Amino acid sequence: MCHEFLLVHVDSAAVCIVALAPSALKDETRLVKTLFTGYNKVVRPVNHFRDPVVVTVGLQLIQLISVDEVNQIVTSNVRLKQIWEDVNLKWNPDDYSGIKKIRIPSTDIWRPDLVLYNNADGDFAIVHETKVLLEHTGLITWNPPAIFKSYCEIIVLHFPFDLQNCSMKLGTWTYDGNLVVVNPDNDRPDLSNFMESGEWVMQDYRSWKHWVYYACCPDTPYLDITYHFLMLRLPLYFIVNVIIPCMLFSFLTGLVFYLPTDSGEKMTLSISVLLSLTVFLLVIVELIPSTSSAVPLIGKYMLFTMVFVIASIVITVIVINTHHRSPSTHTMPQWVRKIFIDTIPNFMFFSTMKRPSRDRQEKRIHPADFDISDISGKPAPASVTFQSPITKNPDVRSAIEGVKYIAETMKSDEESNNAAEEWKFVAMVLDHILLCVFMAVCIIGTMGVFAGRLIELSMQG
Repeated sequence: MCHEFLLVHVDSAAVCIVALAPSALKDETRLVKTLFTGYNKVVRPVNHFRDPVVVTVGLQLIQLISVDEVNQIVTSNVRLKQIWEDVNLKWNPDDYSGIKKIRIPSTDIWRPDLVLYNNADGDFAIVHETKVLLEHTGLITWNPPAIFKSYCEIIVLHFPFDLQNCSMKLGTWTYDGNLVVVNPDNDRPDLSNFMESGEWVMQDYRSWKHWVYYACCPDTPYLDITYHFLMLRLPLYFIVNVIIPCMLFSFLTGLVFYLPTDSGEKMTLSISVLLSLTVFLLVIVELIPSTSSAVPLIGKYMLFTMVFVIASIVITVIVINTHHRSPSTHTMPQWVRKIFIDTIPNFMFFSTMKRPSRDRQEKRIHPADFDISDISGKPAPASVTFQSPITKNPDVRSAIEGVKYIAETMKSDEESNNAAEEWKFVAMVLDHILLCVFMAVCIIGTMGVFAGRLIELSMQG
């Protein structure tokens, strides 16, 4: 019995629902017909012509789709909420089965002609004709989605550590401030449903209301609401794919001076680094904004790296030339010997390294003053000259001339070898100096390009 009662109760309830539904639909149909009988969507919904329509505007940013640095266009997905009162669309809910809200097409009612003033796509109006929510008090809420392509002056001077200030300027196109008053619903746009971008992060966002007087009509104000977005670029992608490889190229360039000149691979390594850098720059050139308004930081660093590599090649040629100099082509100046052999090695941990000997006495061998010790290498008790009786013997004299020639040849070869060793030592000292200099320039140059901007961002953030 109990089960039957429940079943009957459920069935009767279902019957009641089915019976009531057509009645509610009829009431809503009657309500819509009553509201729009004689309604003119061209006329502003006010009681008096001089009364303005107050429109409350709220911008909800959903997604930052793209930022085009070249064309200076920011594409974003937004919802533009608009609330106003239509005095011609009010009713008493008791007369229509308690209906307090209905949804009607936005094309059937008067709407504020809000447009995006700084539109960069040519389509200024909101094209998504969604329905509006109409309350019995005449309050209308319209929240259409839109894809805005707004113009934004992209400053690439600090790319990829740049901070961009982009805006969206919204206002009525035909109504002045005396006819339609637009007010922001908040001093900030709504980012509650914002989907984070992989390239940009919102640092700050504000909205301002402006009263603008144009030259055509100085006594009539035109209102607009401007939303400003301060966007910081996330530079990790460019650090990993551009900056770090350029730093590695600079490091390899410095290692050219650590490679011994005798290996014959200095120029090979230098040219290989230059070719690799050239190919790398051709690959990543599309990642850099192609604009002539300013040279970005990353462009300056790539230019620094290219000049760095080319300078190393030029200097390597000079070092190799110094290494292979001989006394027959170059005479070492005294200041070069003093600086690179006597002075600098004392400050660069060369004190234990064998240096070219400078304790060589120039021995001038003349036919009239030839010592026996020059032949035997042992000191003789007395000098034997060509004036002594023994030298009058033609055989002895011929032998002495031969020995003298051999001694002079050996002495000349020794002097030539010593001079060549001095040039090699100078080249080695140059290599060590340039290794330290290029490594320091690599570090200081990198810090000089990026450190200032990073410090500025840290102070702002």
